[in-house]
Amino acid sequence: MIKDLDGRNHIRELQPESATQKWTAWDLGVSDSTSIWVCETLGGEIRLMDYYENHGMPLDHYIGWLDEKGYRDYTHILPHDVNVRELQTGKSRYEFLTEAGLNIDVAAKLSVEDGIMAVRKMLPNAWFNKETTKFGLECLRNYRRVFNEKLNVYQEKPLHDWSSHCADAFRYLAVGIDTTGSNTRSNWNKPYESTYDGESYKNQYL
Repeated sequence: MIKDLDGRNHIRELQPESATQKWTAWDLGVSDSTSIWVCETLGGEIRLMDYYENHGMPLDHYIGWLDEKGYRDYTHILPHDVNVRELQTGKSRYEFLTEAGLNIDVAAKLSVEDGIMAVRKMLPNAWFNKETTKFGLECLRNYRRVFNEKLNVYQEKPLHDWSSHCADAFRYLAVGIDTTGSNTRSNWNKPYESTYDGESYKNQYL
C-alpha cells in the first residue's frame, strides 16, 4: 500500500492548517534511534507533515526540536514502555516529558501485527508532505520481517534495522489515532527497490 501512494497523488506539498488536530508519534530509543512522525488530522484525513530521527541524544534534544519546529503543543503519542522508570534518575520518560510540559498520550499495547493492521486502515486516508517526510517514507517502504535463510521462510517478528524505528513510530501513530478495523495482512516481506541515498540524508539532517 505504501507503493500506491505515488500513483494516488498522496505524496505532495502540504501546508499546515490552524483548524486541524495536531499529533506526533514517537519510537523512543536508548542506545539507538528515536523517531518522530508529525501529523495533522481533519475530517478523516491524516496529513503526515514532518518526520525526524536521531540517535544517541537525550530527551532534551527532541524537546528542543519540537520547540524549534513549533510542535510542542501537539498531542504526543508514545509507546507503552514510556512508563518504565530509569535506574539512574528513578523517573520514567513519561514523567520527564510531562514535567517538561508536553501533552502525552500512551499508545495501547498491541501486537506488531495488530499495529500493522491499524496502519493498513490508516494509509488510504494518509497524505505525506513530499520533502519533509522523504526519509520516513523510505523507511516504511523497507520495513519487513526477518528472513530465516536456513528454513527459507519469513518469521513473524520484524527485522530490526535502519527502517524499523520509523515504522514503529508510524504504528504507534496509527494505534493512537484509531485502533478499530480488521484489514488483511500487508505484504511487507521484501525491501522496496530504491535509488535513495540514505547517507545524503544523514549528512544533511543528522
